[in-house]
Amino acid sequence: MERCAIFSCLGLGDGLISLVLSHNLALNGARTTTFHPFLQGLQAWFPALPISPFPSLDSLEESLSRFDRFFIMYERSARMKAIQEYCEKYYPEKTTVLNPIATPKTNYPYWENGRFDGRRPFVDNLYAYARDSLRLPIVTKGNGIVIPSGIVPRRELNRVVIHPMSSRPGKNWPAAKFVRLAERLKRLEYRPVFILTEEEKKEWNLAEIEAPQFSNLSEVAAYVCESGYMIGNDSGVGHLASCMSLPTVTICRSRQTSQFWRPAWSRGSVVAPKEWIPNLKGMRLRDEHWKKWVSVARVFANFHHLSRDDAELACRH
Repeated sequence: MERCAIFSCLGLGDGLISLVLSHNLALNGARTTTFHPFLQGLQAWFPALPISPFPSLDSLEESLSRFDRFFIMYERSARMKAIQEYCEKYYPEKTTVLNPIATPKTNYPYWENGRFDGRRPFVDNLYAYARDSLRLPIVTKGNGIVIPSGIVPRRELNRVVIHPMSSRPGKNWPAAKFVRLAERLKRLEYRPVFILTEEEKKEWNLAEIEAPQFSNLSEVAAYVCESGYMIGNDSGVGHLASCMSLPTVTICRSRQTSQFWRPAWSRGSVVAPKEWIPNLKGMRLRDEHWKKWVSVARVFANFHHLSRDDAELACRH
């Protein structure tokens, strides 16, 4: 039985998507270990897919010698670069580096290894990679998540999880707009709840919003799972909600980027600046001022359409 190591990029969403590859390999008989900085906090949600923190750089020989094959997501961090260089030096024929990029262009390092299409979600790309490049007989878009006992998916159907942060400030829709959106949701008798770390809460007026305290990532996952919907920036919590079948509304600065990175396991919509807004060299209005071009009304309308469709589907079943 082949033993495979999958090295994910560093974000929560990156890890959840990388598990699609791990899950497909495992379904076809491989023993997989997925390496990620903190995703081990959700190990109980992936009982068949071992997750491990990155090995220390001074123990790579000991940590990696047991594997027969390595899949490494191209990442420019110092640690990932060191791991990639080690594997390419000592296990060149066993190592595949995959570059997760949101573009159909081919002039990027390692693009040929995965041939990912930026016009399709990364989840769909990994599914196609498992089917067409690895030629695995059993393939799925799932990432192997299993809801732990006692957690009831979407139990609080009127609760809307809002994640107003992300890995970079430039990806974040304005806080004031999120607060106004929450007020509109309340008027429709939804319960908007903000997911924020204790450090992030210092930047918010907690008299205006509801923001529970969580002890760990598994508690966040359980809370999200039992909520009805998710709205937020392009972030890992959106992918977490999507792989647990919550309808999602994702706010993105770029339509092109959203095509590749949007949550893609369950139904969802993306709100991004309109393509007609100028974005030419020397006049990057869409990139530089995208937050102005995404209104509260547009985000609310997307949510309203999504929730209405959700209710219609529930009635049919």
